Amino acid sequence: MPNGKLRYYYWRLSSALAEQEHLLNRQHPDFSFPDEDDIEYRERLKALIVFGDGSRLFARASLDTTAEVREFDYAYVYFASDGSRIFQYDDVSHHAHISTHPHHRHVGPVSTEGKDEPLPSD
Repeated sequence: MPNGKLRYYYWRLSSALAEQEHLLNRQHPDFSFPDEDDIEYRERLKALIVFGDGSRLFARASLDTTAEVREFDYAYVYFASDGSRIFQYDDVSHHAHISTHPHHRHVGPVSTEGKDEPLPSD
């Protein structure tokens, strides 16, 4: 049920994009960002941000508002303009040996072996 937290979450994301408008290509046919009602009622984020240099950021996350807004079942993937993956952050539970399990990042192109690392600390 809507409680305003997701509208605030949406406002923060929209404001962050607006502050970087000079880097974006909103006219690109693949650019997609949901409206606030979609986020609030579906409790999911799915977006494809296209930058002026042709690179792209794909974002998908389920949202939980029991306390603060928490993202889970997420993937954030940044692709170069040629479509090759630069990095990916996700919480797929397949690297139990990593200290930030299940949260981790993949660096470089997709491969069968992959290079998976803990999330960098702030």
